[in-house]
This record gives sequence, structure tokens and C-alpha cells, in this order.
Amino acid sequence: MVNLLRADLYMLRRTPAVALCLLVCAVAAGLHVWLMHLLAADALDPAAANGVPALSDAMLVGLLGPLLVGTVVARSFETKSVHDALLGAGRGPFVASRAVVAVGAVILLAVPYGVAALVALGSDAAFTAAVPTSFSVLAAGPKDPSTATVARVAVITVVTGLVYAGKLAICLPLAFRLRPVVVMAAGFTWSFAGDLVFSSLRDVEGLGALARLTPFAEEYNVTMSSTVGDMVAATGVSVGAVAAMGGLAYLMFRKADVK
Repeated sequence: MVNLLRADLYMLRRTPAVALCLLVCAVAAGLHVWLMHLLAADALDPAAANGVPALSDAMLVGLLGPLLVGTVVARSFETKSVHDALLGAGRGPFVASRAVVAVGAVILLAVPYGVAALVALGSDAAFTAAVPTSFSVLAAGPKDPSTATVARVAVITVVTGLVYAGKLAICLPLAFRLRPVVVMAAGFTWSFAGDLVFSSLRDVEGLGALARLTPFAEEYNVTMSSTVGDMVAATGVSVGAVAAMGGLAYLMFRKADVK
């Protein structure tokens, strides 16, 4: 399993799509925070204001995360290294390794937004959150450029990335059957459809508890005001979602013909 993880991480570093997606997120995060500042300064015309949500972490991670999940899984089949991996470790470790690396790739996409939020917190400029995502709320929050703030933002970035990975976990089984571009479309659609469905369940009597068992629950959008318990709960639910979809991917992969 350890050797598989090392091989997968090496493959991840050598995959152009990963660097490209990370670059896109870095540019989008910078532009998003800049537009939040212009919005706070009332210097943004209505037409440009409509583009602020399009650069948010919810949009970019929701779009590029599924692409990376599909790429991580498909890469072994494209290079035919899947045969060596299965001979050396078996199907279970193979699927588990792909799941861990895919989660890491999604968390990596959240890092530029965490850095941008940290820069905003350390500046004297004002920012207005156009969308209620964790990083937008962070950037628009009270200024506190302390070491404790840096550490807390780092933790929030990892937890938020993990929550996104939990939301996109459905891409794992899909990636064993579909091309990365199709997985991207399906995952992007599900990330917003899931938010809509489970936010509706929250207001239905008796079904609110069901929504809290998924990463789509509103309380898992962690911020500076979130408690340690909130972050542990968000982490646990997200890991559970990834584990469940990883198990489904294992079952689907067992029935697939490895060529």
C-alpha cells in the first residue's frame, strides 16, 4: 500500500493536468479576492459583479476536482501500470491508494483559496463575501494577522478541502467506468445538485438528521467561528463519504475487465 501511494504521488506530480488545475485555481483565487475588495469598495459594476461567484472555490473546486479524480484513476489504465499494481498489491489497496491520492488532489485545489483568504486577513483592505463559501467568509472576516490565525486558516483549508472531496466522492466509482471529462461533468453537476437536495432536506421534519450525515450539511462549511467539534464532525462525515464511495468503486472495479 505504501509503495502504491508513493507511485501514485509520483504520477500525480508528473501529470500536467494537476499543475494546470492548480494554476487555474491560484489565478481564480487571486481574482476572486480582488473582486471581493472592489465589491466592498463599491467599485464594481453590476456586470462584473456577476462574475464573482464564478471564481469562487465552490465553482472551481467543484469543476476541476472531478477532473483530477478521473485523471488519477484513468492514468494507471492509460499507462498500463494497472497490471503491475494489481500483481503487487491487489484490487483493494489499488482502489484505496487511488482514493487517497484523489482526495489529496482535491484538497490541493483548495490551498490557493486558503492562501488568498490569509492574505486578505492580513491586509487593511475591506472585502465583501459575494457567496457564502468558507474561504469567502474567511477573507471578509475580522482582521487578525497572528500566528494563531495562520494555523487556524491552515486547518480550515485542509478540512474544507476534505469536505469538497467528500462531496465529490461519487466521482470515484464513476472514474473506473467513465472518461475523466465525463466524470468532470457528472461531478460538477452533482456538487451543486447535492447542495440543493440536501439543503432542502434540512427544512423537512425528520430528514434534517439525514442531511447531517452527508458533507453537504451547512454546518460543515467551517469558518473561524467553527469549534473543534464542528471540524472533527466535518472531517468524519467527509472521510465516511469517501470510504463509502471507495467501497462502491472496489465492487465496480472487481466486475470490470482489466485490459
